[in-house]
Amino acid sequence: MDELAGTARQITYRAGETLMGEGERWTPGVVAEGTVRLTVRSNDGREATLRLVGRGVMVGLVAMFQPEYSSGIHEKSMSAVERSTVIFFDTATLLRLAHQHPDFAVHLLRGTIEWGGALTDAAGQFVFMNVRQRVAGYLLNVATADPSGSLIAAITQQQLANAVGSVREVVARTLHDLRTAGWISVSRARVAIVDRDGLMRTAFDAD
Repeated sequence: MDELAGTARQITYRAGETLMGEGERWTPGVVAEGTVRLTVRSNDGREATLRLVGRGVMVGLVAMFQPEYSSGIHEKSMSAVERSTVIFFDTATLLRLAHQHPDFAVHLLRGTIEWGGALTDAAGQFVFMNVRQRVAGYLLNVATADPSGSLIAAITQQQLANAVGSVREVVARTLHDLRTAGWISVSRARVAIVDRDGLMRTAFDAD
């Protein structure tokens, strides 16, 4: 821990600010505070969120093994959803310590496998789930309890469209349908989950 700390950099990002983008050298790190988002953007400008990660989750692990990785199909980036602090580690130091300490290497391996599983789930979501299911699932994933105990997703329709790889008009119709069904209520930049079980059934097609 002392060796890692000696070469680490702690950076705080504003909401919406990019941590790592296409064409940049990605760096392994850990989210200390806040929430960050991994997104992909197609050549025609469409955007989709692959994963949201919060405190304690490692990011940029691919940099240890594929530091120059890039894709000609889409542009990938990682940005802050809210004010977030990330501690970045020196890649060479991280790899050297992994070789010296098997338990630490296993920890990094678990983090890498977790990312692989999450991205496989994301791929399945976009391949097999329709927009209605993706919207319902995403709302369930990002909603947090407010002081009254209500589940609230603080998100605009455009942000939600970006997150599920759709367009605002389609998402607006989907939210209207979910609201008519009595599962959510919608206000400015805010979606409240009224019936979590109903939304779960919609997300995972369990009817």
